[in-house]
Amino acid sequence: MDPNELLKMLDLNGKPARPPDRLQTDSSPESVSVPASKHTNPTALEIDEWGLRRGRDLLAENTRLQKSGTDEFAAADFFTAAFDPNPKLLPNCAEARRHQFVSQLLDTPEYHALHTNTQLDDTASEIAATHFAHQFAQLKKEDAQDRPSGAASGTTSGDGDLAREMAALRAVGKAVAEAGKEVEELKEATAALGMGSGSPGSNDPKAIAELFKRVRGNSNLRRICELAGRFRRVAQSKQRQKVSHGLDDVVGVEPGGDIGRLLPSELMKLLVPELELDTLRRIVERQALCREHHCVEPVGKGPIIVVADESGSMEGVRAHTAKALALALAWVARQQRRWSGLIAFSGETGERLLALQPGRWNESALCDWLTGFIGGGSSCDVPIEELPRMYRQIGAPHGITDVVMITDCKARIPPAIREAFNAWKRSVTARVLTLVIGDIPGDLEHVSDEVFRVPALDPTSDAVGRVLSL
Repeated sequence: MDPNELLKMLDLNGKPARPPDRLQTDSSPESVSVPASKHTNPTALEIDEWGLRRGRDLLAENTRLQKSGTDEFAAADFFTAAFDPNPKLLPNCAEARRHQFVSQLLDTPEYHALHTNTQLDDTASEIAATHFAHQFAQLKKEDAQDRPSGAASGTTSGDGDLAREMAALRAVGKAVAEAGKEVEELKEATAALGMGSGSPGSNDPKAIAELFKRVRGNSNLRRICELAGRFRRVAQSKQRQKVSHGLDDVVGVEPGGDIGRLLPSELMKLLVPELELDTLRRIVERQALCREHHCVEPVGKGPIIVVADESGSMEGVRAHTAKALALALAWVARQQRRWSGLIAFSGETGERLLALQPGRWNESALCDWLTGFIGGGSSCDVPIEELPRMYRQIGAPHGITDVVMITDCKARIPPAIREAFNAWKRSVTARVLTLVIGDIPGDLEHVSDEVFRVPALDPTSDAVGRVLSL
């Protein structure tokens, strides 16, 4: 390579660049439009490659987004607005209307309230993004319909801009309201069925989405989950009111000689020569002032068993509230790391049994139990004779067992069966609480430790509060 070729390759003999003043004075339309196109973004928010891919996946999987005519960049914008903890708005967007919609969305206080429930939650964010996309599609349809009439009416550009801004604000408000309602239903359903925040399975978005789809498609199941949320909140309150003492709880002062439990005032006396011998004497005689500790040794607990009467008279509201109460008691059992057994019984007509371990529940089997109903009935619609067998089928660890029976019938129990049931209660250390709806308990008083007559299963009633305080 000769020197001339080297200089040519390094562009040292090339022509000088165009002077800066020439660039500045060039005001042709082509020169103005080129830099503008370079700074136009396909999305309104700052989104990384993962967010763009999530938008494409969401559009491919969600038929509701496809029906609304949303493209992959709009899907990425709406999902990022719901999912990211701190979504950042870009200065411009290829679709100015979407940029305006997202900008107003991020500025509303209702969005920030919704965002606390959707951020970093894949399923909730997908629900919110679907509502954002639907309302944005409706907004674009309104724009297309109003554009010809607006041009013919001769309104000023300022009036047109204000109308467009108000239309976008209305669409944002409607989108946030509808998204908030459905996200709240999602939270209630997942919490009721054991997949709420912090529960096993709460990080499985596919399972949560399938579960919510099933709840949303069944009105009875949706109603049960809604009622279960009310009972669960009462249970949370009752459980917090319990007073439990640990190994390090100090409940008072008592005379003693344990050096490790001496009060600071007694220890200080050991440093005073005039009081040292007297303090040592009182320690030896176990008369020194010591902290009194109270310790409750943990005792193994058995399951919480809930028996729901499914005779024909319980069909409808009574069955829904009974199953909602059963879900709340299953939540209590999980919080106490206990097993729970859900029993649906209708005399000689049939029975259904579901055992739930303290870990992750079988959500599909739980939904099947909640949506099923036996009907029929007999003179005794609670399993007094069958409960010992069902207890063994549950397979829970032995220990103090709580049995809650919910029925609306006046039971007649033969004396022999009654005695056998009470003997079983003593053998497994079981405590039986019975809720009788709209009738007298009959012979259930002879097999129950506590009986409550209630007109309905009201979460605010004392009887339900007593049951949820187990």
